[in-house]
Amino acid sequence: MIETAIPQAEAAIAAPHPGAIIRSPLARGHSKCASLHTTALTALTLIASSALATAAEVRVLTVGSTQVAAKAIAADFEKQTRNQVTFTIRPPFDIDKELAEKTFDAIILSVPAMDIHDKAGSLAPRSRVALARVGVGVVVKEGAPLPDVSTPEKLKAAVLAARSLTYGNPATPNTSGAIAGDALAKLGILDEVQGKTHHAALTSGGELVAKGEVEMGFFNLSEIPKGVTVAGPLPGPLQGYTSYEAAVLSKGSRDKACAAFVKYLASASAAAHWEAAKLEPATTYMPTRASR
Repeated sequence: MIETAIPQAEAAIAAPHPGAIIRSPLARGHSKCASLHTTALTALTLIASSALATAAEVRVLTVGSTQVAAKAIAADFEKQTRNQVTFTIRPPFDIDKELAEKTFDAIILSVPAMDIHDKAGSLAPRSRVALARVGVGVVVKEGAPLPDVSTPEKLKAAVLAARSLTYGNPATPNTSGAIAGDALAKLGILDEVQGKTHHAALTSGGELVAKGEVEMGFFNLSEIPKGVTVAGPLPGPLQGYTSYEAAVLSKGSRDKACAAFVKYLASASAAAHWEAAKLEPATTYMPTRASR
């Protein structure tokens, strides 16, 4: 009989330690795959977290006459940057109250109102940009005969023939009410029609015309109420414009997205949205910081 002796040292190496877990090559392969899978999931989680962390919210306070265009422009901005833009829409007389109670990053207002906030230090330095302007139109109840308002003389005749009128508060500068009042003054009939004139905000004034309680109204062409029809814009010599600007607010977020959105509102690529909303983009009548 031939006996094979195994050296003790070799036996010690070959023999597993009591209680040791022995993994086959196949088991070790599965462990490696699981480790790689965990690593991949961790990387994806970090990437997603990073994307969410870099996305910003831009909180915008604006008057109603610019909202249609501004929201459409914001949708383009969100697609390109993945930032989010949220709007709070208020009439001009509620803007100061909103600013006092809440925090916003950007604001859209008429030029006179923007001047006031600029002087008060509410705006970030050199952040103002011109956006667009809108003229005033003459409206009547939907389905009613349309008066001819194509010339100053014809508008004068139509206004004198109308049993009642409505437009906004003429004491608020650079608004449809002030522009309508100026037009009637230029026609020389402001005092004559005062007794049949109802000064009302857009919503209530629009309802008066839509219900037939008032025969003729004067509103911004960018925010014509439901139930009325535009007879035409104020004729050239009498037309006036409410001009709008945007700016970054000094107390809002310092994120670069805020300034980027304000600049984008005034860019040439946004012009089509202003035109579609019946406003004339600033790029067509004056240079802006964003278009230089």
